[in-house]
Amino acid sequence: MTYQPTFPASLQTAASALLRQLPAPDPTRPLQGFRVTVQGETLSAPNRIYLAAGSLYSILEESEGEIRTLALCFGTRHCDGYVREECLRQLLAAGSNRDWVVPFIVQLLGEYVIEIIELIADAIPNMNPAHLASFSAANPEFMALTRRRVTSYWDCYHRDRYGRLELYPGSVALNAIEHLVLTQTEPSIVSDAP
Repeated sequence: MTYQPTFPASLQTAASALLRQLPAPDPTRPLQGFRVTVQGETLSAPNRIYLAAGSLYSILEESEGEIRTLALCFGTRHCDGYVREECLRQLLAAGSNRDWVVPFIVQLLGEYVIEIIELIADAIPNMNPAHLASFSAANPEFMALTRRRVTSYWDCYHRDRYGRLELYPGSVALNAIEHLVLTQTEPSIVSDAP
């Protein structure tokens, strides 16, 4: 299925501006990637974008604010793993506190580039725990699919390096996110004692 852009209302202006800057896609590309819920609204991303790296970097240099952040998010969907890694590094370095960035980062855990997965696993402790927990709780099917992909890539490519699945950085990151869901949603104990 061809990618159908869908963004939360708060992101519509930036998304429209970014999509105008991107060259018209090949009609056979990009394919629909993921559709998730962010703060009760739908956000979709392409499976991959096929754009010259120089064109994407030019857009990044000329953009700022939400448009630049969204361009970095789209860069995490780029067909070149080095471009995906560079865009991720910039997203993580910026310390983005936007809830709609989370799905672009979590999606990368279910892919095969170990350097990207290690970056995310290292970054999880510095990310906004409320955003991670909220996203995970609102998207259980997406999280389950990501976990299956993590398991599959570990089994196919990384089992020799990480002898146990729980040691694999993708699993470490997903387990940390699941822990956040539990700790963010646990009811607090209120005592009536003086």
